[in-house]
Amino acid sequence: MSSTDTVELLESLNQLNQALLCFSEQLLNSKLPFWLPGETARSLPQAASLYTDIWYRDGQDGRTTLTQHGMIGANPDLIQATLRLNSAKADFQSLATRYQLSQSADTLQLLHRRSETLAAMLHRHGASRLHLKQCYRQIPLFETCPSRIGFSWYSSGRSIRKLTPREAEEKLLKLDTSQPHIQMQLQAVGQLRPGDMLAQVQNQVPVMRANPVWKHKDSTLRKALNTSLPIIIALNSDNPTLPAYNEPPLTPPETRSRVERSDLKIDPQPFLPSIRVHRYLG
Repeated sequence: MSSTDTVELLESLNQLNQALLCFSEQLLNSKLPFWLPGETARSLPQAASLYTDIWYRDGQDGRTTLTQHGMIGANPDLIQATLRLNSAKADFQSLATRYQLSQSADTLQLLHRRSETLAAMLHRHGASRLHLKQCYRQIPLFETCPSRIGFSWYSSGRSIRKLTPREAEEKLLKLDTSQPHIQMQLQAVGQLRPGDMLAQVQNQVPVMRANPVWKHKDSTLRKALNTSLPIIIALNSDNPTLPAYNEPPLTPPETRSRVERSDLKIDPQPFLPSIRVHRYLG
Protein backbone atom coordinates (compact mmCIF):
# COMPACT_ATOMS: atom_id res chain seq x y z
CA MET A 1 0.00 0.00 0.00
CA SER A 2 1.47 3.35 -1.02
CA SER A 3 1.77 6.28 1.36
CA THR A 4 -0.88 8.07 -0.73
CA ASP A 5 -3.30 5.17 -0.25
CA THR A 6 -2.63 5.16 3.49
CA VAL A 7 -3.33 8.88 3.75
CA GLU A 8 -6.53 8.45 1.72
CA LEU A 9 -7.80 5.65 3.96
CA LEU A 10 -6.94 7.50 7.17
CA GLU A 11 -8.57 10.68 5.87
CA SER A 12 -11.70 8.67 5.12
CA LEU A 13 -11.64 7.33 8.69
CA ASN A 14 -11.26 10.89 9.97
CA GLN A 15 -14.27 12.00 7.91
CA LEU A 16 -16.24 9.08 9.32
CA ASN A 17 -15.36 10.19 12.85
CA GLN A 18 -16.45 13.76 12.07
CA ALA A 19 -19.75 12.49 10.66
CA LEU A 20 -20.26 10.38 13.80
CA LEU A 21 -19.71 13.43 16.02
CA CYS A 22 -22.13 15.55 13.99
CA PHE A 23 -24.77 12.81 14.03
CA SER A 24 -24.36 12.30 17.78
CA GLU A 25 -24.72 16.04 18.44
CA GLN A 26 -27.94 16.24 16.41
CA LEU A 27 -29.33 13.13 18.08
CA LEU A 28 -28.63 14.39 21.60
CA ASN A 29 -30.34 17.70 20.77
CA SER A 30 -33.50 15.97 19.55
CA LYS A 31 -36.74 16.77 21.36
CA LEU A 32 -38.86 14.35 19.33
CA PRO A 33 -40.32 11.09 20.67
CA PHE A 34 -38.41 7.81 20.58
CA TRP A 35 -38.91 4.18 21.57
CA LEU A 36 -35.89 2.22 22.79
CA PRO A 37 -36.64 -1.17 24.38
CA GLY A 38 -34.11 -3.64 25.71
CA GLU A 39 -30.92 -3.36 27.73
CA THR A 40 -28.41 -1.76 25.36
CA ALA A 41 -30.05 1.63 24.91
CA ARG A 42 -33.02 3.17 26.72
CA SER A 43 -32.13 6.84 26.38
CA LEU A 44 -30.82 9.10 23.63
CA PRO A 45 -27.30 9.27 25.14
CA GLN A 46 -27.20 5.46 25.23
CA ALA A 47 -28.50 5.32 21.66
CA ALA A 48 -25.84 7.81 20.55
CA SER A 49 -23.19 5.61 22.14
CA LEU A 50 -24.55 2.58 20.28
CA TYR A 51 -24.66 4.31 16.89
CA THR A 52 -21.19 5.79 17.20
CA ASP A 53 -19.36 2.84 18.76
CA ILE A 54 -16.93 1.65 16.09
CA TRP A 55 -14.39 0.08 18.46
CA TYR A 56 -14.06 -3.35 19.98
CA ARG A 57 -15.04 -3.55 23.61
CA ASP A 58 -12.93 -5.57 26.02
CA GLY A 59 -13.82 -9.23 25.63
CA GLN A 60 -16.07 -8.64 22.62
CA ASP A 61 -16.14 -11.43 20.02
CA GLY A 62 -14.99 -9.97 16.72
CA ARG A 63 -17.72 -11.89 14.91
CA THR A 64 -20.50 -10.14 16.83
CA THR A 65 -21.91 -6.64 16.68
CA LEU A 66 -23.79 -4.63 19.28
CA THR A 67 -27.49 -4.54 18.38
CA GLN A 68 -30.69 -2.83 19.47
CA HIS A 69 -34.00 -2.23 17.70
CA GLY A 70 -36.28 0.74 18.22
CA MET A 71 -37.39 4.02 16.65
CA ILE A 72 -36.13 7.58 16.97
CA GLY A 73 -38.08 10.55 15.64
CA ALA A 74 -35.96 12.91 13.58
CA ASN A 75 -36.11 16.52 12.42
CA PRO A 76 -34.54 17.62 9.10
CA ASP A 77 -31.15 18.31 10.71
CA LEU A 78 -30.91 14.79 12.14
CA ILE A 79 -32.07 13.33 8.82
CA GLN A 80 -29.27 15.17 6.99
CA ALA A 81 -26.70 14.11 9.59
CA THR A 82 -27.82 10.49 9.15
CA LEU A 83 -27.49 10.72 5.36
CA ARG A 84 -23.99 12.20 5.66
CA LEU A 85 -22.96 9.54 8.17
CA ASN A 86 -24.21 6.70 5.97
CA SER A 87 -22.32 8.21 3.03
CA ALA A 88 -19.11 8.44 5.10
CA LYS A 89 -19.56 4.82 6.17
CA ALA A 90 -19.96 3.70 2.55
CA ASP A 91 -16.90 5.69 1.44
CA PHE A 92 -14.72 4.21 4.19
CA GLN A 93 -15.94 0.68 3.44
CA SER A 94 -15.21 1.15 -0.26
CA LEU A 95 -11.64 2.26 0.40
CA ALA A 96 -10.96 -0.42 3.02
CA THR A 97 -12.36 -3.14 0.78
CA ARG A 98 -10.42 -1.89 -2.25
CA TYR A 99 -7.24 -1.97 -0.20
CA GLN A 100 -7.95 -5.49 1.02
CA LEU A 101 -8.61 -6.73 -2.50
CA SER A 102 -5.40 -5.16 -3.81
CA GLN A 103 -3.28 -7.31 -1.50
CA SER A 104 -4.17 -10.76 -2.84
CA ALA A 105 -5.91 -12.57 -5.68
CA ASP A 106 -7.86 -14.64 -3.16
CA THR A 107 -10.73 -12.16 -3.10
CA LEU A 108 -13.34 -14.48 -1.63
CA GLN A 109 -11.31 -14.98 1.53
CA LEU A 110 -10.47 -11.31 1.83
CA LEU A 111 -14.12 -10.31 1.52
CA HIS A 112 -14.76 -12.09 4.81
CA ARG A 113 -11.88 -10.84 6.95
CA ARG A 114 -9.51 -7.97 7.32
CA SER A 115 -6.21 -8.45 5.60
CA GLU A 116 -3.19 -8.66 7.87
CA THR A 117 -1.71 -5.65 6.12
CA LEU A 118 -4.80 -3.52 6.78
CA ALA A 119 -4.77 -4.58 10.43
CA ALA A 120 -1.08 -3.73 10.69
CA MET A 121 -1.62 -0.32 9.11
CA LEU A 122 -4.52 0.48 11.46
CA HIS A 123 -2.39 -0.62 14.42
CA ARG A 124 0.45 1.68 13.41
CA HIS A 125 -1.96 4.60 13.39
CA GLY A 126 -3.68 3.77 16.66
CA ALA A 127 -6.81 2.17 15.21
CA SER A 128 -6.11 -1.54 15.68
CA ARG A 129 -9.26 -2.03 17.76
CA LEU A 130 -11.51 -0.68 15.01
CA HIS A 131 -14.60 -2.88 14.59
CA LEU A 132 -15.08 -2.85 10.83
CA LYS A 133 -18.54 -4.43 10.85
CA GLN A 134 -19.78 -1.69 13.17
CA CYS A 135 -18.03 0.91 11.01
CA TYR A 136 -19.68 -0.32 7.84
CA ARG A 137 -23.26 -0.94 8.91
CA GLN A 138 -25.70 1.66 7.67
CA ILE A 139 -28.10 3.43 10.01
CA PRO A 140 -31.68 2.50 9.02
CA LEU A 141 -33.51 5.62 7.89
CA PHE A 142 -37.08 6.35 6.76
CA GLU A 143 -37.36 9.80 5.21
CA THR A 144 -41.14 9.48 5.23
CA CYS A 145 -42.96 8.23 8.31
CA PRO A 146 -44.75 4.86 7.94
CA SER A 147 -48.25 4.28 9.25
CA ARG A 148 -47.07 1.27 11.21
CA ILE A 149 -43.95 -0.82 11.85
CA GLY A 150 -44.21 -4.43 12.90
CA PHE A 151 -41.15 -5.85 14.64
CA SER A 152 -40.49 -9.59 14.79
CA TRP A 153 -37.60 -11.98 15.28
CA TYR A 154 -36.47 -13.70 12.10
CA SER A 155 -35.23 -17.06 13.28
CA SER A 156 -34.89 -19.31 10.27
CA GLY A 157 -31.40 -19.48 11.62
CA ARG A 158 -29.59 -21.11 8.73
CA SER A 159 -27.77 -20.32 5.53
CA ILE A 160 -27.90 -23.34 3.21
CA ARG A 161 -25.72 -23.94 0.18
CA LYS A 162 -26.19 -26.95 -2.08
CA LEU A 163 -23.06 -28.97 -2.88
CA THR A 164 -22.31 -31.85 -5.21
CA PRO A 165 -20.30 -34.78 -3.82
CA ARG A 166 -17.32 -33.56 -5.83
CA GLU A 167 -17.50 -30.07 -4.32
CA ALA A 168 -17.75 -31.55 -0.82
CA GLU A 169 -14.75 -33.76 -1.52
CA GLU A 170 -12.71 -30.76 -2.68
CA LYS A 171 -13.48 -28.97 0.58
CA LEU A 172 -12.40 -31.99 2.63
CA LEU A 173 -9.16 -32.30 0.65
CA LYS A 174 -8.21 -28.79 1.77
CA LEU A 175 -8.17 -30.03 5.38
CA ASP A 176 -5.56 -32.24 7.06
CA THR A 177 -6.20 -35.51 5.23
CA SER A 178 -3.81 -37.37 7.52
CA GLN A 179 -6.42 -37.19 10.28
CA PRO A 180 -8.59 -40.33 10.68
CA HIS A 181 -11.85 -38.40 10.93
CA ILE A 182 -11.14 -36.60 7.64
CA GLN A 183 -10.30 -39.92 5.97
CA MET A 184 -13.59 -41.38 7.17
CA GLN A 185 -15.51 -38.44 5.72
CA LEU A 186 -13.67 -38.75 2.40
CA GLN A 187 -14.67 -42.41 2.28
CA ALA A 188 -18.29 -41.51 3.03
CA VAL A 189 -18.52 -38.87 0.32
CA GLY A 190 -16.81 -41.23 -2.12
CA GLN A 191 -19.70 -43.67 -1.79
CA LEU A 192 -22.26 -41.14 -3.00
CA ARG A 193 -23.64 -41.08 -6.51
CA PRO A 194 -22.70 -38.07 -8.69
CA GLY A 195 -26.33 -36.89 -8.75
CA ASP A 196 -26.71 -36.84 -4.96
CA MET A 197 -26.98 -33.35 -3.52
CA LEU A 198 -25.67 -32.24 -0.15
CA ALA A 199 -26.39 -29.18 1.99
CA GLN A 200 -23.71 -27.09 3.66
CA VAL A 201 -25.40 -25.47 6.65
CA GLN A 202 -24.24 -22.36 8.47
CA ASN A 203 -26.20 -21.49 11.61
CA GLN A 204 -27.02 -17.80 11.83
CA VAL A 205 -27.82 -15.53 14.73
CA PRO A 206 -31.53 -14.56 14.88
CA VAL A 207 -32.14 -11.01 13.71
CA MET A 208 -34.82 -8.43 14.38
CA ARG A 209 -36.87 -7.66 11.29
CA ALA A 210 -38.87 -4.49 10.77
CA ASN A 211 -41.94 -4.54 8.53
CA PRO A 212 -43.00 -0.94 7.82
CA VAL A 213 -46.28 -0.10 6.09
CA TRP A 214 -47.07 3.17 4.32
CA LYS A 215 -50.77 3.68 3.67
CA HIS A 216 -51.86 6.14 1.02
CA LYS A 217 -55.27 7.00 -0.38
CA ASP A 218 -55.04 4.61 -3.31
CA SER A 219 -52.25 2.21 -2.34
CA THR A 220 -50.35 0.49 0.44
CA LEU A 221 -46.57 0.05 0.38
CA ARG A 222 -44.94 -2.67 2.46
CA LYS A 223 -41.26 -3.34 3.03
CA ALA A 224 -39.13 -5.63 5.18
CA LEU A 225 -35.61 -5.08 6.47
CA ASN A 226 -33.33 -6.52 9.10
CA THR A 227 -32.46 -3.90 11.68
CA SER A 228 -29.58 -4.05 14.14
CA LEU A 229 -29.92 -0.39 15.12
CA PRO A 230 -32.88 1.87 16.02
CA ILE A 231 -34.58 3.27 12.92
CA ILE A 232 -34.29 7.01 12.33
CA ILE A 233 -37.75 8.22 11.23
CA ALA A 234 -38.62 11.63 9.82
CA LEU A 235 -41.52 13.12 11.78
CA ASN A 236 -43.85 15.89 10.70
CA SER A 237 -43.32 18.92 12.93
CA ASP A 238 -47.08 19.52 12.92
CA ASN A 239 -47.78 16.01 14.20
CA PRO A 240 -44.59 14.55 15.71
CA THR A 241 -45.91 11.08 16.47
CA LEU A 242 -44.09 7.79 16.01
CA PRO A 243 -45.82 5.20 13.82
CA ALA A 244 -47.89 2.50 15.48
CA TYR A 245 -45.75 -0.48 16.51
CA ASN A 246 -45.75 -3.74 18.43
CA GLU A 247 -43.36 -4.81 21.18
CA PRO A 248 -41.74 -8.17 20.41
CA PRO A 249 -39.95 -10.27 23.06
CA LEU A 250 -36.50 -8.93 23.89
CA THR A 251 -34.94 -12.34 23.24
CA PRO A 252 -35.49 -14.48 20.12
CA PRO A 253 -37.62 -17.63 20.24
CA GLU A 254 -35.77 -20.91 20.55
CA THR A 255 -37.64 -22.53 17.66
CA ARG A 256 -37.49 -21.56 14.00
CA SER A 257 -40.19 -19.16 12.80
CA ARG A 258 -40.40 -20.53 9.26
CA VAL A 259 -41.78 -23.92 8.27
CA GLU A 260 -39.29 -25.99 6.32
CA ARG A 261 -40.43 -27.23 2.91
CA SER A 262 -41.25 -30.92 3.06
CA ASP A 263 -39.34 -31.63 -0.15
CA LEU A 264 -36.16 -29.94 1.11
CA LYS A 265 -35.83 -31.31 4.63
CA ILE A 266 -32.30 -31.79 5.83
CA ASP A 267 -31.02 -34.57 8.05
CA PRO A 268 -30.19 -32.90 11.40
CA GLN A 269 -27.25 -35.29 11.84
CA PRO A 270 -24.16 -33.94 10.00
CA PHE A 271 -22.94 -36.23 7.23
CA LEU A 272 -19.57 -34.48 6.91
CA PRO A 273 -19.23 -32.63 10.24
CA SER A 274 -15.84 -31.07 9.50
CA ILE A 275 -17.37 -28.92 6.75
CA ARG A 276 -20.93 -28.68 8.19
CA VAL A 277 -22.45 -30.75 5.38
CA HIS A 278 -25.73 -32.65 5.75
CA ARG A 279 -27.75 -34.96 3.53
CA TYR A 280 -31.24 -34.22 2.27
CA LEU A 281 -33.97 -36.53 3.56
CA GLY A 282 -36.21 -38.43 1.18
